[in-house]
Amino acid sequence: MRKTKIEALKTKEYLMMAALETFYKKGVARASLNEIAQAAGVTRGALYWHFKNKEDLFDGLFQRISDDIESCLIQDLEKPDKNSWSNFRLSLLKFFERLENNNLHNKFYNILFLKCEHTDQNEAIISLVDKYRTLWNHKLNMILAECVEQHDLDENLDIEFATVFVKCNIDGLIQQWLSAPQNFELNQVAPRIVDITLDNLKNHPLLHRPTAKR
Repeated sequence: MRKTKIEALKTKEYLMMAALETFYKKGVARASLNEIAQAAGVTRGALYWHFKNKEDLFDGLFQRISDDIESCLIQDLEKPDKNSWSNFRLSLLKFFERLENNNLHNKFYNILFLKCEHTDQNEAIISLVDKYRTLWNHKLNMILAECVEQHDLDENLDIEFATVFVKCNIDGLIQQWLSAPQNFELNQVAPRIVDITLDNLKNHPLLHRPTAKR
């Protein structure tokens, strides 16, 4: 790879990490491209060479960290025993460990849950967030379907409804902890919430499709 291409990739990474810090500190709507360029130590022209606007930069950052999260998820779900249920539990526990201890993931979710203001000027970015949330919902849907196929979950599980149920529990815990991390120890609460959620997936009748009466 030529030096100029290496330098361009480094500049793009600097810009995305500068955007992460700026969005985290100021919120997405109030962050300016000038501030991001200055934080990255580059000119505004250099920023526009890599990203056409704030939405494009946000999308690049989102994709960059989503790929990292996806890579972690794949590692968690593809353990040698190939048991989707146990790997699913492990992936949820690992997710909360990273949320608490991985600075990149922590700031990313902080931006996603607390700093993406729902304003008219932020409409394009909110649409991007919705797009990625739809992709993650699809991933969760597939995991639950695999657990049903492996007979770890009841064949009558309402997968669409169960996906909403899991997301409400997981997203709710993320929101609560990010909003007030001093209120409880995430490493103590998360495993209990995860296990209660999974126990309900297995056993709660309201998560199953109604069976036809004979």
